[in-house]
Amino acid sequence: MQRKTQSRTRLLSAAESVFYDQGITTTSIDTVARAAEVTKPTVYAHFPSKSALAAAALTARHARRRAELDASLAAADPGEERVLTVFACLGTWYERGGHRGCAFVNAAAQSPADGEILRAAREEKRWLHATLTELCAQTGLANPDLIASQLLLLIDGVAGRVAVQGHPAAAEAIDAAAQAARALITAADGRP
Repeated sequence: MQRKTQSRTRLLSAAESVFYDQGITTTSIDTVARAAEVTKPTVYAHFPSKSALAAAALTARHARRRAELDASLAAADPGEERVLTVFACLGTWYERGGHRGCAFVNAAAQSPADGEILRAAREEKRWLHATLTELCAQTGLANPDLIASQLLLLIDGVAGRVAVQGHPAAAEAIDAAAQAARALITAADGRP
C-alpha cells in the first residue's frame, strides 16, 4: 500500500511540474511516467486518463496554495492588510517557480474543451474569488463581491504578464497589482 501511495505522490509531483513547464496538451503520458520514474501502466493504474492526471495535479497544487494562503491570512492583521496579504502570497508563489504564469489559467487555456481539467481550474478561481469576497466583507468594504472580482482580475493580469513577458516581469507586475488593489480598497472604503 505504501509503495502505491509513493508512486501516486511521485506521479502527481511529476505531472504538476511537467504539465506546467511543457503544457498539458503537448506532454505525453510517457513523459510524465519518465519524470516520475514509473511505468506507463503504473500511471494508468492510478489515473484513468491524462485528463484525470492533469486535474489531480491541479487539485494538489490548489490544496497547497490554499493551505499556504490560509496560514498567511491567519497571521495577518484584520482589514486592508489582510486583503493585501493575498498579493504578498502571490509574490511568494511566483518567486518559488511561477515562471510560466498561473497554472490554472494556463490549464484552462490549453484545454478549453476538457471538462476535468477545466473543472479543476475553475474550482481554484471560485475559491480565490470567494476568499477575496470574504476578506473584503470582513474589511467592511461596500460591494465586496465586485471588489473581489476586480482583485481577481488584477491577480490574473499578473499571470498574463508573466506568461507573455516571462518570470522577470513577475515582481514588477505584482507590485503594480498590489498598488492597484490598495487603490480599489481605499476607493471602496470611501477614505481619501
